[in-house]
Amino acid sequence: MTRREFIATTTLATGFTLAVQPIAESIIATDTTGLITGAVKIPVKDGEIPAYRAQPATGKNFPIVLVIQEIFGVHQHIQDVCRRFAKLGVAE
Repeated sequence: MTRREFIATTTLATGFTLAVQPIAESIIATDTTGLITGAVKIPVKDGEIPAYRAQPATGKNFPIVLVIQEIFGVHQHIQDVCRRFAKLGVAE
């Protein structure tokens, strides 16, 4: 690896690391009441892709919203975004 490649790689890695750190002291966490949530595996040609599912526990024919993960995978913030969308379909 050349010096230039090393600097570029470490700069990108540092930027990604800083980007996933919490900005606020408290992290928003949407509760799972009325939802079915959890890790799932999506089968693909070469194996499986890890994913997170959040859907209302009752009802049917809901629209599907795909939330694409970041480079670091399906972390807590992405899971919370999924729960927020799913909560929009929960009957009060």
